[in-house]
Amino acid sequence: MHKCSSESRIGRPKDAAKHTSIVEAATRRFSGQRYDTVTMEAVAAEAGVSKMTVYSHFSDKEALFEAVVSDVSDRMLRVLPPASSENLPLRERLSAIGAAFLKIIVNVHVAGMAHALPTGSEDLPLRTRLYDAGPGRTVAVLAGIISEAAARNELIVDSPELAAHDLVSLWAGDLHARILFGVVKRATDREIKERTRRGTDVFLRAFGTRGKRVSS
Repeated sequence: MHKCSSESRIGRPKDAAKHTSIVEAATRRFSGQRYDTVTMEAVAAEAGVSKMTVYSHFSDKEALFEAVVSDVSDRMLRVLPPASSENLPLRERLSAIGAAFLKIIVNVHVAGMAHALPTGSEDLPLRTRLYDAGPGRTVAVLAGIISEAAARNELIVDSPELAAHDLVSLWAGDLHARILFGVVKRATDREIKERTRRGTDVFLRAFGTRGKRVSS
């Protein structure tokens, strides 16, 4: 049977819905078990479609994983604060990015997905693509904001990139370890907001210009 690409089938609403269901099912599978143990059959069963339907959208498991990575990247992009937030105080802007970041990392279980990938050197590209799609994109955005704030004399940092990593660590705390041990639960918006506020406040106390308020 001739296999159609997802692009050729995406125009039909019914197929678009199946495509979304397959990607969501694959995300749950890849975040909950090792990459090499995930099967197209299992994804099909969880998505409520046939195995042939999965193969009509994705030629193989790597193509399916690429779609999951792309979806994670799109989610990160959608939840990052819009350009209009540039007028917000630094503390508010950073906290908003932190909340968006943790919501994806915790509730989509990106960290668990990375842990489930194979550990061989030949699989490094998969890990790199997953990191670049989620945490890497956030760190890049943060580094730019931190660099701009330093130029305005709101922050004193030796490296915007390293400071961005510091801030992400303050936001995440022990979440990565908890995800790897399987003891993390879906975080509420309030819990995420409180965690990111605290991490942002600690960051600003460490890097804020002495004697100058960096928040409202």
